[in-house]
Amino acid sequence: MADEELISKKQLLRIAQISYGTLYRWKRMNLIPESWFIHKATDIGQATYFPRTKILARIDRIKELKNELTVEQMQELFSANVKSFKIPLKDFKDLEIVSKLSITAFCANYPGKELLDFNDVFGMYVVDHLMKLNGFYLEDAKQVLRLLCKYLSVEASKDYQLLLLRKMGVPMTVLVHGEEEILLEDNTEIIACANLVEFEEALKDRLIA
Repeated sequence: MADEELISKKQLLRIAQISYGTLYRWKRMNLIPESWFIHKATDIGQATYFPRTKILARIDRIKELKNELTVEQMQELFSANVKSFKIPLKDFKDLEIVSKLSITAFCANYPGKELLDFNDVFGMYVVDHLMKLNGFYLEDAKQVLRLLCKYLSVEASKDYQLLLLRKMGVPMTVLVHGEEEILLEDNTEIIACANLVEFEEALKDRLIA
């Protein structure tokens, strides 16, 4: 953290337009890590500084989420552990992290599910990015979601490449572990590919920023 640009508490309160009380209330709620409060000696005593980029991004994110999520949900998002993360489908829609079409694909597969866990959100996040590719359609999204949800329900590791293939017009979805090579039959086209580890990191960054 020593190499990071720092911002003083006074500057932070002015730029972020929050009060001293709000800053320390969020700290008590564990929405801002204790380690980000850096105390330095000055000529007139001691001053508090913060990693500039991280603290400003976190405050912006708290402001965005505080009317959509409970404190407990935000605490879970901002922690390194998302295993127990839960969010109602309605609240997730309000966050606008994925498109309506991706949510439609999920709801078509799981019409009665109103409470989402992290893996549900992760599946929609992956599909949402894949749906921006040419040749990736709603039915493909449903197939990918079914595979991801089935796999993630029994396997914690995301060290896989997800491939959507198409042969003679028939779509197939496969998971390939790590960087292992996969040999395909002739006339088999790779429609989409996703590194699940990278997508998980990107989603956490999006949620936790």
